[in-house]
Amino acid sequence: MHCVHCLPRCTMTKTKKDFKDPNTGKKALTNFLAGAVGGAGSASLSHPLDSVKVKMQTFPTMYRGGLHCMQEVVRQDGIRGLYRGLTPGVTLSMTEASIRYMIYGVCQDLVRKVLHKGCSETMSVSHNAAAGGLTGFFATFAACPIEVVKCRMQGSLEMKGQSHMKSKGPIGVLGYTLKNEGITGLYRGFTSNVARNVPGELVFFATYEQMRKVMKKPGQVKDDLGALKSFMCGSSAGIAYWVSIYPLDSVKSRVQVLSAEGQVQGLAKTFVNILRTEGIRPLYHGVGYSIPRAIIGSGSHFVFYETARKILLRKEREERERNAD
Repeated sequence: MHCVHCLPRCTMTKTKKDFKDPNTGKKALTNFLAGAVGGAGSASLSHPLDSVKVKMQTFPTMYRGGLHCMQEVVRQDGIRGLYRGLTPGVTLSMTEASIRYMIYGVCQDLVRKVLHKGCSETMSVSHNAAAGGLTGFFATFAACPIEVVKCRMQGSLEMKGQSHMKSKGPIGVLGYTLKNEGITGLYRGFTSNVARNVPGELVFFATYEQMRKVMKKPGQVKDDLGALKSFMCGSSAGIAYWVSIYPLDSVKSRVQVLSAEGQVQGLAKTFVNILRTEGIRPLYHGVGYSIPRAIIGSGSHFVFYETARKILLRKEREERERNAD
């Protein structure tokens, strides 16, 4: 998952007028590429825990807990069972992260200009949160089809009617979905995604930006935070994100997985049906595994992202210096 920073090095002794954001196009490209690196790295590390989360959300009566879920998957499908959907999972994470960072930068610029702020470094936590909420909405259009494929691959072991998906790769699941459900099949759970992503990204960015403010020392700017502090800020934001939107994520997972068998339709109908027939507890199945997943995934994401971003910015500065000479 998420922050776009100012490219120039700034010091706390400078006034707000001294802060200047870089060219929007260059900033968007830098954020896009760094986001893709961060998304790929974090998804690769946290995918087994994500598989457990999706399975427990979608099939809450099949498993006694996360450990039992892991044991059963490994027993029936081998260790590779925990990695089903890895390719679309990494693709999803790269897509979400790259587009999110790129859009977030644009949304930051929009909020900054409306509020007449000097640059993103001077924006308040609430302003960055608003930009994050807008980002959550727009990024869903690109992320939803990939997430449908990922979730259906992860749930293929438990869906007897769709067990043939076990032998299909992401392209096969994509083709099967298009053939049987059309393009609308790739947007199953779109409303659930929006309902999750908008408040989730808002909470995420508010937490992340506040943590960065707390973590930086006097005289530092946010870019001065090292890998460990970036990991801590990202982990805190990831935990806040999942705790705040987990019930909506559970509904989303069911809609996207079980819609392959025509069992459920829509966010509201699925949510009401779960409450009426199963109670509130199933909405939180797997939440315990989302916390370590958030720590590993979001924390490592920002380490990968910040590292890639600093390398790209360093190369850009070196290129500018060469051109100046």
